Amino acid sequence: MWTANKLRQSNSGAILLLGALCLLTYWPAFDNGFISDDFIILDRVDTLTHNYGFLFSVPPECFRISSYIFFGLLKFVFGYHAEWFYVFNLLLHLANSFLLWKLISRITRSNSVGFLAACFFAVIQGHQEAIMWLAAMNETLMGFFLLLCMLWWHSGRPGWSVLPYLAGLFSKESALIFLGLVPWLELHTHRRLRWRAGFLPVLLVSAAFCILFTFLLTQNFMVSTGTYKLGFHAVTVFLLSMHRLLFPWVYLAIIIHFAGHGTPKHIKDASWGLGFAAIGLLPYIFLTYQNHVTSRQEYLASIGIVWFLAVLIHACDKRFLRRSFIVAFIIVNAGYIWLRKDAQFENRAAPTGKLMEVLRTCEPQNLVIQGFPGNPWIARNTGQMVPGWNRNLIHADEPAPKDHQWLTLKWDPKKNSYLIKEVGLE
Repeated sequence: MWTANKLRQSNSGAILLLGALCLLTYWPAFDNGFISDDFIILDRVDTLTHNYGFLFSVPPECFRISSYIFFGLLKFVFGYHAEWFYVFNLLLHLANSFLLWKLISRITRSNSVGFLAACFFAVIQGHQEAIMWLAAMNETLMGFFLLLCMLWWHSGRPGWSVLPYLAGLFSKESALIFLGLVPWLELHTHRRLRWRAGFLPVLLVSAAFCILFTFLLTQNFMVSTGTYKLGFHAVTVFLLSMHRLLFPWVYLAIIIHFAGHGTPKHIKDASWGLGFAAIGLLPYIFLTYQNHVTSRQEYLASIGIVWFLAVLIHACDKRFLRRSFIVAFIIVNAGYIWLRKDAQFENRAAPTGKLMEVLRTCEPQNLVIQGFPGNPWIARNTGQMVPGWNRNLIHADEPAPKDHQWLTLKWDPKKNSYLIKEVGLE
């Protein structure tokens, strides 16, 4: 059905192709440096070295422990060289693409469909923030553990699934949606729900997790600040988020499917993927700061989208249409990341990246930053990354004392750089 048939016959060939697609798509991210909340995580990693329970005082960060573990390991090995953090996250995305290939192959009983879904997943730009922003590594980690859960479950080893499920819950609390995804896969495979031995340990772990989550709920800053809140707005968020996931490729695939003499049966088979995507969105639809879920939160839901696309495109009888869709999908998604998304991440990284450039040219001294576009603590943590400087020397959006000689910088959003406003007495 496809020219990559020989590659699909060996895991090594498939990994090479998937690796090439991942690298081709996300190459621009390697020089973006640390961005925004990355600095907060790096600072908390230092705190954890002498206060092991610190994250439980700032929920929900206690449910993202795996991110802190890998940030700490990467920092220990590579220091503050962000490019190696991106390498790790990209390898994690590659591993997820491989696991997805195996999972969809089992679900659809077609190695070709599974491999095509993995190729789509490797390059689809909708979830790019999960790969291009290191602080969103919790999504790729959760994706890894849940894909492993589902693969083991579908392979007849449901009891083993509880181990990666537990790791997933402490990668991000939204991993609890595994309780919805597993019945959906059971219905797809057996057309009915069956009690399996693995359900009991999964339910017990879930119950214990829910008790802990509820106990810490009043301290959870995402709840106390209203970042997430139960309400009817979730319906609007869900519908708009689903449309963003579907547009334009799902709509286009349906047109191509019928143009290639497809049948409603294939649409019905593929629609299980859309159900998976809808379930994957549910933990995030209660956000209040915008009317659709963020890019990073689409990572799990994207699995359902590529499942749908792979089934329909594989069933298209017209080779030209099928190949044209595949080539266009890869080029457009990768091109969008190169030409548009990477520039957005560079802009997000500019306030801290430019600050480090200034710090490297100045002797360590007290410094005031005016108009820093973000959490002042991020600006202060940036000082940790330049030899000689530390966070105590940097004061973001604080006036300099009248009787002190402090260097003062002002962030200019139009020029995306700092202006040295004044050196001397205020």
